[in-house]
Formats: sequence, structure tokens, C-alpha cells
Amino acid sequence: MTRKHLLAVALLAAGAISSASAEPVAYTVDCARGQTIGAALARGDGRKPLTVFVRGTCDEYVHVTRDDVTLVGIPPGGAVRGPGNEAPAVHIQADRVFLQDLDVSGGASAVIVGGPFFASMARVVVHHPASGAAVLVRAGGDLGLDHCTLMSAGNGLQLGRGGSARVIGGTEIRDNAGSGIYASGNSTFVVGGETKILNNAQHGIQLEDGSQGNVTGTEISGNRNGVLATASMVNIAGGNIIHGNREHGVLAQAGASATVTGNTISLNGRMGVFGYLGANLVLRGTEIDHNGETGVYCRADCTLQVSGANIHDNMHQGVLVMLGSRAIFTAPVTTASGNGWEGLWCGDSETSVDGVDGLSVDGGDFFEGSVSASCTGFND
Repeated sequence: MTRKHLLAVALLAAGAISSASAEPVAYTVDCARGQTIGAALARGDGRKPLTVFVRGTCDEYVHVTRDDVTLVGIPPGGAVRGPGNEAPAVHIQADRVFLQDLDVSGGASAVIVGGPFFASMARVVVHHPASGAAVLVRAGGDLGLDHCTLMSAGNGLQLGRGGSARVIGGTEIRDNAGSGIYASGNSTFVVGGETKILNNAQHGIQLEDGSQGNVTGTEISGNRNGVLATASMVNIAGGNIIHGNREHGVLAQAGASATVTGNTISLNGRMGVFGYLGANLVLRGTEIDHNGETGVYCRADCTLQVSGANIHDNMHQGVLVMLGSRAIFTAPVTTASGNGWEGLWCGDSETSVDGVDGLSVDGGDFFEGSVSASCTGFND
């Protein structure tokens, strides 16, 4: 593909030009010859869209403060390497900034997107920052990730102070010392499109402090917990495979809400799904099997609503509720079979269930499996 064609593709992907715009500016930076991206960003008319083609590895801190900038790596290289930990390798403080086909490493965090600006990244590998996250989005910044890899950092993707992100297109977030995705301070994210979140030392996805997340079509494996939500909301929608995490597949706690629909949650070291300390769990049409302890555990003022789940072959109970918790089964029928203990176990008299034969307010029976004698209905 010619340089002219590369420019057209990059600008179109970035949304930087329309058919009515004119005179985009392009420069090529050859890092091996001592040229810098910073010098290219300072050239030309700052009101015009700018594309910078990067050849080789540039050892510099790149600070983007003009709108409509595209940085494109020229194969078989094109890299930005932050020379220390004084600043991010790439710091974006402008609108409609697009990174494509780059390798970014080093810096305090490798990439930082500030707010209230929008940026996007495609086919970018971000790794080995000096100390922080691979990618940090904060203060209302908004980032799109498509076919990227975030690895070997503190957190892979970190969102704070209202930051937001969309992660799609086969992106991998793996092998980080912290969590794959860490969202705090009312941040939001959407993850989907065959994303993989693998082998992070902490959690696959971690939400705190009023954050919200939506997860579809994602594999989450090899982390401490697959998904951990604390005082936040997470919608774990169809097609996720949450397996092989060291502790729980999904853990919601401290008033968090988790909706789990049409997923497979299996082979996790402890619980498949665990709600704790006032959590609200809604499970629909999900396969929960072969987990190391209980399939679904609702504890300490937790509310659980289940429909159409298949909970089987877990080492302990299929479903366990205790310490003032509530379990409500609704149509279609949930089945619990082949578990090491009871299909449904109530740990104390403070706990009640509904939608189970003999324990239903309206006589409905939407649970198939063994039930411990300790379970009572809401009217008992």
C-alpha cells in the first residue's frame, strides 16, 4: 500500500476528515535518524488534521495537545518508548487522537488519555511501563480499543474519575501485575467482540466506587477473580466464558449489583458466582459447573434471583444462601444436579427462599434439585 493510501486509511479510521475537509497534513518521522514525533506535532497549521508516520523506535515522551492527530507505525516497526518514569510515553490531551499499528512502552504509564477528550487505538501493543498502567483513562477521557494488546504492566486498562472505554475486536489484556481492567470513581466501560482477559495477577475485571461495566463475548481466565464488583454495577451479558480463575468466577460485594445472563462459569477455584454484604445477583440462563466450592453462594443480606440456570457438578452445594439472604427462583426452571452436597442449601433460619416446591408464596416451583430441610419460605 502506498504512503498516500496509508494516509487516507488512517485519517478515515480516525474520523479526522470528511469529504468536505481539505488539505490534511502528513509527516514521516524516522527515529533512527534522530527525528522526533514531538517535533512533527509542532509543525504546520494546528487547525488541520495531522498524520505522523513513525518508522523505527522513538525514545521520547509524546505529548499530544492538538486535535485530529493520527500516529501510524510503519511496518515492520513504529514504536514509542518512554525513556523513564517522569511522564507517560504517550500523553493525549486533545480530541480525536488515533494510534494505529504502534508499539508503546515505558513511561510512568505507557498511554494516558485525559478528559474531556476522545481517542482511539487499533492494533497497538502497549507494555512494560516503568511503574503504572499500560493504559490510563481519567477525568472524563474516552477511549476506544480495537485489536490491541495491553500487557506486562500494573493494571492493563485503568479507568478513574469518570473515565470511559470501549474494548472490542479481539483485544487481549493479559499478564499484568494488577487487574486486567480496573475501573473506579464512577467510570464506565463496555467490553466485547472476542476480547480475552487472561492471567492477570489480580482480577480480570475490577469495578469500585460507583463504576459501571458491560461485558459480552469475552473470555476471562487465569486471574484471581474473574469479575470483582464492589459498590458498583456490572452486566455480564451473553457469551462470556469465565473459567479457570484462582478464586471466584464472579464476586459482587458491598451493595454491588451483578446481572449474569447466558454465560458459562466453570472450573474456578472457589465459587462460580458469589454475592456478599448486601449484593444483588440476577442469574439468567447461565451454565455454572465444576467450580471448586459452591456454584452460587449468596451471603450476608444478599438477594439472589435465578431463572433458567443449569448448576451442576460443583464440589459443594449447587446454591447456598445464608446470613439473612434471600433466593427467588422464577421461570424457566433452574436445575441443580451432580453437586457434591445439596442442590439448594439454606445455612440458617434467617434465610428464605421463594419459587421452590412447598416454599413458594404462590405455589410455583421453578427449582429442580435437592433442597435442605433448613430452607423456609418467606411466610415461615
